[in-house]
Amino acid sequence: MIEPAEPDVSVVGWPPVPQQVIEHRAGFLRRVERFPDGRGYLAIDGFDDITYAADYLRGAFAVLRGADGLTLDLRHNGCGAVSTLALLAEFVLGTGIEQLATVRYRDRPDHQWWTSGLLGTAHLPTDSPVAALIGPGTYSSGEAFAYHLQTRGRARLFGQRTPGAADHVTPIRVTPSVVALMPEATTIDRVTDTNWEGTGVVPDVPCPPDDIEPEALAWLTRAR
Repeated sequence: MIEPAEPDVSVVGWPPVPQQVIEHRAGFLRRVERFPDGRGYLAIDGFDDITYAADYLRGAFAVLRGADGLTLDLRHNGCGAVSTLALLAEFVLGTGIEQLATVRYRDRPDHQWWTSGLLGTAHLPTDSPVAALIGPGTYSSGEAFAYHLQTRGRARLFGQRTPGAADHVTPIRVTPSVVALMPEATTIDRVTDTNWEGTGVVPDVPCPPDDIEPEALAWLTRAR
């Protein structure tokens, strides 16, 4: 429910998520597991502020480092901070400093997103296969992450087409009880020079929800 308030007279952006909320949900990390055969599993449901989420991600990286194959569950990853997305992308890509995308604004200079290279060698082996799970619940920054991995040939995507939300939006209160989401920029992938807006991220292996994990596991078993 939206609490009534005065309409906005300027763009204020998204309110920050309190630190205690991020800590309560461990930076959206839902599952991190390492199996006896060397495979890893990471489910992350969003990208919280990197100031507080980085420690949780680095803990996951410690568990997954050297994994012989990774299942990356993005089926509930709805949105979040691109800086945190970039940190996870650096771990999975393992290529050091790399430009992921350019965000093109309509009223201010473009902004480029890069991986930092700060992880050094603390990344997933570049020859370790990655199966990413996607679907209707993969949205916005979750879609961006899947798309960047797919366009670089780093992951094989399993599941259903995502909704197709590449535009950056900002909340604007237009009446005391109505908040609109106004597009203010769009993300352009460095590799394709385009994005998934309106079309969604298309899986490499389309499959119904009940078959996603078995299909991904079968492929990882063959690819290792």
